[in-house]
Amino acid sequence: METLPPLAPLLPVASHILVIRPGAVGDTLLALPVIQAIRKAYNNPRITLAGNSTVLPLALASGLVDEASDFSLLKWSSLFSPSGMHSPAVLDQLQRTDLVICWIRDPEGTLARNLRRAGVRKVIVAPGRPVEGQHIHIVAYLAQTIGLHNIEIPYQLPLKTAEHSTHHAGSQRIAIHPGSGGTQKCWPISSFVALIEQLWHRDYPVLLLAGPADHHRIDAIQRLLPPPQPGMFASLIDEPLLHVAHCLQQCSCYIGNDSGITHLAAMLGVPTVALFGPTEPANWRPIGPTVTIIQKHPLQTLPVEPVLTAVLHHL
Repeated sequence: METLPPLAPLLPVASHILVIRPGAVGDTLLALPVIQAIRKAYNNPRITLAGNSTVLPLALASGLVDEASDFSLLKWSSLFSPSGMHSPAVLDQLQRTDLVICWIRDPEGTLARNLRRAGVRKVIVAPGRPVEGQHIHIVAYLAQTIGLHNIEIPYQLPLKTAEHSTHHAGSQRIAIHPGSGGTQKCWPISSFVALIEQLWHRDYPVLLLAGPADHHRIDAIQRLLPPPQPGMFASLIDEPLLHVAHCLQQCSCYIGNDSGITHLAAMLGVPTVALFGPTEPANWRPIGPTVTIIQKHPLQTLPVEPVLTAVLHHL
């Protein structure tokens, strides 16, 4: 049976720290508040994050990490080798590392054993999420696995607005991301269409966001919408997450399903309306300073009116 490490203080001194956090965009984003707390716990540490490649430029731009590495690269697979690690690049990095924090399931202890054999002074390995049915937010859970209990929630990501931004205080553009990781987590396309039409009726321009997995939903929404008036509609499709973040910073409100982009919008301080279906908000709610959660299961039964009311409340 897999158990968590004891809740012990981090090293009294650590100059090089490696944080390994694989998973989807939201998983990596929700590790950033904990990484910020780790940075505050030490005197000018050098932190490397190995995680989702989509999030890494954002983590670097925020100043929370000094180096970043795509955890899907082949070199990291040697961490799990029962015969020991063989990647010279990883071994060299680990020999210069004081503390490694891995949020990964390691039931056989192979990962922890390989890290210690590589010469890491302190190793913390814990599952990436709490056990089923445990009502603790993922950020608080990650913090507890390394003995931290002072994580600030609500949380705002320390990302400066892009220098080329044309945002001004009166901007009324509303961002919408209609996708998510699973069909059950998505509000119907027809509901997003009706919401956009209601926003247009009130003269609010809309920015529609989409990643590679959202193309069919975006296409369907655009087919169902009437032709927009000039300046009332724009889309941002398959753009780097850092660019998406800078565009979100120019919006007055955001609406989306339980997804990585919803977590990003909330963490940027954008007033966020998050639509939850089967996912438990107690574990996964966005942690930004201004968030409204609307939950309905199945999500297909959620009408447009309460969502529109929540959006207008933030404007």
